[in-house]
Amino acid sequence: MDKKKFDLKKELEVLGDFTTTTSDPTDAQPYVYGQSLFKLMKEDDNIVCLCADVQWPTENDYIKKHFPDRYYQMGIAEANMIGVASGMAKTGDIVFAHTFCAFTNRRALDQIAMQVAYPRVKVIVVGFLPGISTVLGVSHQAIEDVACFRSLPNMNVFEPYNETQVMPLLQMAKDSSNPSYIRMRRFNKMYNKIDSSIEIGKPQIIQKGSKLVIFASGMTVDIALDASKRIEKKYNFLPSVINIFSLKPIDKQSFIDIIKKHSSVISIENHNVIGGLGSLLSEIIAENGLNIKIDKLGVQDTFALGAETEFLFKKYGISVDAIIQLYDNMTEKEL
Repeated sequence: MDKKKFDLKKELEVLGDFTTTTSDPTDAQPYVYGQSLFKLMKEDDNIVCLCADVQWPTENDYIKKHFPDRYYQMGIAEANMIGVASGMAKTGDIVFAHTFCAFTNRRALDQIAMQVAYPRVKVIVVGFLPGISTVLGVSHQAIEDVACFRSLPNMNVFEPYNETQVMPLLQMAKDSSNPSYIRMRRFNKMYNKIDSSIEIGKPQIIQKGSKLVIFASGMTVDIALDASKRIEKKYNFLPSVINIFSLKPIDKQSFIDIIKKHSSVISIENHNVIGGLGSLLSEIIAENGLNIKIDKLGVQDTFALGAETEFLFKKYGISVDAIIQLYDNMTEKEL
């Protein structure tokens, strides 16, 4: 091959929506996750990094560059990677294992259950491309990962809302006595401060309002905030917006206290409405006799198309318009 004619960066640009190619500081997209993990690795020599041949879209090339002796390229073999991660953790390593969200549960659930969750070893599984945020279609769209990992004993499930929560969640996972699954994505700007207010298991009140409470996680938090502003203009009240960055464990009483202060509940998630955030809230409402209806927005138990994120979110009702339409329908029924 003529090396002069082969431009790696140009070749990989066809993967556009979910990857950049190098840890070059001139890269337009910052390495929020990669630099956060780098900071942890500088502080703790026991941390190692495993990657299932997705180093660029998971920002692992940054780790490979700075810690080549603590970076392990495992190839496209997710199940094997988890087995290796478990073995390394049993020798004292703190293992961060990386792949795409869809491949965590679809290709390695048995290994995560039997070799990570059951023995409670210090493995943090980090998946990128959450939900339907990719053009690559069904094979790469993770619409059931939260459901799978919520149902595994001993597993934490985290998802950062924005770049300021990446470092705190990595630290939270590292410090926990349980293994963790982190639903990660690439962020467009580097943080200049971290969100030190979040506590494991506690819902985060992003906006305190009345009447309607909107629970959201990850990419849907900003959607909920934008919708709340439109509802305020249209209905003359400001809804509450709650960020659920910790999908497991949860402090049930905190959820109960929030729900009791409102008359309507909406959940919105980048995930199937079965088994994820909406189901979590439904369980709390039913088990505690809260006598309030919940309306769930998200992927409505269907496989999605492959397209740009904005198009997919609009098509599958993960949008500001979907929240507004839902609340319009709710108010009409009350009249």
